[in-house]
Amino acid sequence: MSITCFIKLCVVAAVFSLAGYYAMPFLLMDGSPEPSIFATGLLIGTLFGGLLVALNPLTKGNKSNANVLYVGNIPFNAREDEVQRLFEAYGTVKAVRLVTGGPNKRPKGYGFVEMDKAGAIEALTLNGSEFGGRKLRVNSAKNKATH
Repeated sequence: MSITCFIKLCVVAAVFSLAGYYAMPFLLMDGSPEPSIFATGLLIGTLFGGLLVALNPLTKGNKSNANVLYVGNIPFNAREDEVQRLFEAYGTVKAVRLVTGGPNKRPKGYGFVEMDKAGAIEALTLNGSEFGGRKLRVNSAKNKATH
């Protein structure tokens, strides 16, 4: 379970424990001690929270309406806005990330472009085209988890 799932579980447990705290006096006869009501609400909240987390897991990776493209052989002097303009001719660009590395953060000559699905399919035709005097390599990016 990730930390995000744990936080979601705690929030749902707190909500249900408060609901149990305020609802139990109406459901039970007077005279029930408040700590047991709180404990009952917390238990119910934890059970419902765990159920919600199990039924609605967080998704990792690409969103269903976006595709990420790997773009290789990018000129070292290219900027993100130039790459974005190149790909915008094919669809809506959501993000561009040019990879840098080393102590002085020099460009590595490749990056990733996130686009809408239809635009990403069209942008695959840029594979082999020239940009800044170099032939680009454009492919669908592989998910890190599949390596």
